[in-house]
Amino acid sequence: MSDIFKKIVSRTQDYAQDIYDFACELIQVESCSGNERGVATLVEAKMKQLGFHDVIVDNMGNVRGSVGTGQTLIAADGHMDTVGAGNLEQWARPPFSGEQDDNHLYGRGASDMKAAIASMIYAGKVVQDLQLTDQFTYMACATVQEEPCEGLAWEYLIEKEGVSPDFVIIAEPSDDLISLAQKGRMELKVSVTGKSAHASAPQMGNNAIYSMAKIVTELEALNDNLEIEDKDLGKGSLVVSEMLSSAPSRSSVADYCEIFIDRRLTWGESPQYALEQVKHLPSVIAAQAQVELPTFEEPSYTGLVPHKECTFPAWKIEKDHVVTRSTVEAYEQLFDQSPTLTTWPFSTNGVAIMGKHNIPVIGYGPGVIAACHVPDEYVIKKQVLRATMMYAAMCITYSNTCNQESVSHA
Repeated sequence: MSDIFKKIVSRTQDYAQDIYDFACELIQVESCSGNERGVATLVEAKMKQLGFHDVIVDNMGNVRGSVGTGQTLIAADGHMDTVGAGNLEQWARPPFSGEQDDNHLYGRGASDMKAAIASMIYAGKVVQDLQLTDQFTYMACATVQEEPCEGLAWEYLIEKEGVSPDFVIIAEPSDDLISLAQKGRMELKVSVTGKSAHASAPQMGNNAIYSMAKIVTELEALNDNLEIEDKDLGKGSLVVSEMLSSAPSRSSVADYCEIFIDRRLTWGESPQYALEQVKHLPSVIAAQAQVELPTFEEPSYTGLVPHKECTFPAWKIEKDHVVTRSTVEAYEQLFDQSPTLTTWPFSTNGVAIMGKHNIPVIGYGPGVIAACHVPDEYVIKKQVLRATMMYAAMCITYSNTCNQESVSHA
């Protein structure tokens, strides 16, 4: 390990308890999507306390702050919102206690992803302390509404705020692995209109639920027979996630039924391709069903109301990309071993950053998938520190690699 990476490790360890305590402070503030204000206030104050400049809370409620003076802009992303706590009786500890022991931090958002936000912010402090910021600017971005509509915040940052990093670190939980890709996602709504009749004479009506049942059967078969397969991401998938119906009464034939579909898109599958697959199912045609893309329109905590079509494209970064190579180098320099490269099964803000806008992203963050969205959520302290080290080191290795390649091409 060269001297600069030893200093990153040492300085991060100096801040270890501060990082844990700040992560727990964030966990103690409930922040379901649309209610992130309390966490945003803490993040803004911490950035200012630690010497970040240009600390901004935008009109959507995202918080970003920077350190450094270089032209190369490296951003790290962590979302402030969490899913709900669910059944409190299933928690061994209160979900917003923010408790910690020798090895873990506990509570809703520990893995997904408040500990990562603490790591991102303290990485900025580390690079400042070590005076490493002449060649780059490091920006920590704490974003809103990722859970219900991933990518929404970064579409706003890129398209409305003009934020354009050279690459973005997605700090979602990766269990100390480096993620190079994720499937895309889209939502579909299928609706069927029937004809009501008295339940004692069902032949006089047209039961929308029965028509929808045939559609659901064909959708299940479609999921089992998807054809496009990527060598890294595998096949896509399709799940009927919700069903609603209506009738004049419980003694009537249902005159309306709708379902919602979660469609995961592998590399090579477009939203239009997936939409047409459903539209052309025989049962959909026979029922004259309507197939449409829902729109996300839930206001942020600032009151800003988005209008986002629920399509989220896949992204993939190659193993020989400069971002990948410099991330691997950072890991090797810090931990004296080669990292494992992986892909994420879930969706992230990368759908907007790279999937839509082609800004390179790579994934590395503290936490494990098995601890996310479940009771007794936790994160391992060691991973929180390693993430802080990585975010600082990645700035160094990326800047150095880019400079070396620009000289060799001159």
